[in-house]
Amino acid sequence: MERPGVMTASLCEPRELRRTRRGNTPKLFFVFFVVTQFLGAGETQETTMPGNIEVDATKTVVAPFMGFGIQWDPYDYYRPSPADWKLTLERLDYCRPTFFRVMWMAHAYCRGFDEAGNPKYVWSEGEAAANAKLGQLFAILDYAQSRNVDVMLGEWSWPNGMKSADGKPVASPADPRWARIVTDFVTYLTTVKKYTVIKYYNLMNEPNGGWMWPAGKVDYAAWATGIRNLRKEFDGRGLASLPIAGPDNSGDWNWLDRCANELREQIGAWEMHWYVMDKEVLGGQIEKLLTNKREVLFRTDPQADSKRRFLGEAGVFEGRCNGDQQPRVKTFVYGVLMADYMAQVARAGWMGACAWDLDDAMHCVNGNHHPVPPDDKTLKVWGFWNTQGAEMGRPEEENVRPWFYTWTLMSRLFPKGSRIVAVSAPDLPGFRAVAGTQTIAGKEYVTIMLVNNADADRKVTVRLPSAKSTAALTRYHYFDNDRPVDEKGFPKAKDLQAEADLQRGVEVALPSRGVVFLTTAP
Repeated sequence: MERPGVMTASLCEPRELRRTRRGNTPKLFFVFFVVTQFLGAGETQETTMPGNIEVDATKTVVAPFMGFGIQWDPYDYYRPSPADWKLTLERLDYCRPTFFRVMWMAHAYCRGFDEAGNPKYVWSEGEAAANAKLGQLFAILDYAQSRNVDVMLGEWSWPNGMKSADGKPVASPADPRWARIVTDFVTYLTTVKKYTVIKYYNLMNEPNGGWMWPAGKVDYAAWATGIRNLRKEFDGRGLASLPIAGPDNSGDWNWLDRCANELREQIGAWEMHWYVMDKEVLGGQIEKLLTNKREVLFRTDPQADSKRRFLGEAGVFEGRCNGDQQPRVKTFVYGVLMADYMAQVARAGWMGACAWDLDDAMHCVNGNHHPVPPDDKTLKVWGFWNTQGAEMGRPEEENVRPWFYTWTLMSRLFPKGSRIVAVSAPDLPGFRAVAGTQTIAGKEYVTIMLVNNADADRKVTVRLPSAKSTAALTRYHYFDNDRPVDEKGFPKAKDLQAEADLQRGVEVALPSRGVVFLTTAP
């Protein structure tokens, strides 16, 4: 996503999606279902199409899977109250995200340069000064450390405007002083603060985007020099094992291809952003493009198999308006779209994705507009909730939104270290199947995701030929009028089937748009 405060052209034409009939779903075995139904103009067909789904848990598509993360940044202007912060942590504890993307700016911790040209840092002024400027970041990293959640730390952009004593500004990502500042900061966090969860570093948000550059003039060469400078600094300062994640491009897929050729020695984790259109989800284009890009990486980078590859920001673009607000995050259908999107990420052999983002209140659409309380045009609306809801006169916005339901269950059922395994399925329009396993206390549990993305009810038989016995099955539903929750708004099991015949297989009716999760995991 664009750096906080940057305005871009609006798109305010969300697709209207009709509700359709829901069928009855028979009891299944260990499967995690995503069933989606979107109706286009003139489409009225309602038919049942049989098919067989076979899971081969002995064949791995991708491992280890990174799982599903969340963008969690220090707040720009509207910090949560202590009660809201406590509630946020409680919700994250339930969601169990497997990694965070956390972005920051050098201006927050570097005071500029002394007469000798050396950077001046807030931590050199004492603990109180460091906490005053970095307390929010410390709180996020403290939580990640206490829960063993991996962190991709990074900076939105170079510290433009920061000047040395002789007036020379840091005017480009190629300035070697930025690489030194970043390295000093990471060294401070890992050695003095002793954060061990910082697993990746992301230098500069979306460098392919004109919104990140003065006058919109993208400079690949300057950014690439910055990446090389940082790798050299890391390697010479005891941070050789910390991968630089990139290129962090948003669209413009040639950036990934070019970096695979030119920066494969410097980039240690392949990472991109993608804000998709509805048609890209519905038509399976996500899987096709990501499969192609995975092949490019394996063909170009000899070390690609040992590097992580994931989406550092993921969301649905269609419906975005008012500079950078996505009102569809408040709707049921957004949870279905994101679940379908993630199914294709896993099928394409990528290792995970990070949702943009946690809380509306983290960022402002326009950095010069931040009234108290915020108004309707102040905040970026992309979160699982809005901790400024009550202050804005809409306390209901502090409740969890529908898409938290599907993202939470995906996070819990496809955790860090799980495997995505092979599935054979019929070639039906708009139909996808993906499966994964996780090991708990030496025992393997299996999950399957089925996507029905056509205007037709479907019936399939799901089998696991290698199953040796029956297994208990917990089921969750995510439908417009059928998504059980507990008193906190968290997903609640629809039912528990004590025994499911895994080897024989189970006939599954796929109803209209919605999501069903079934799992043998405890």
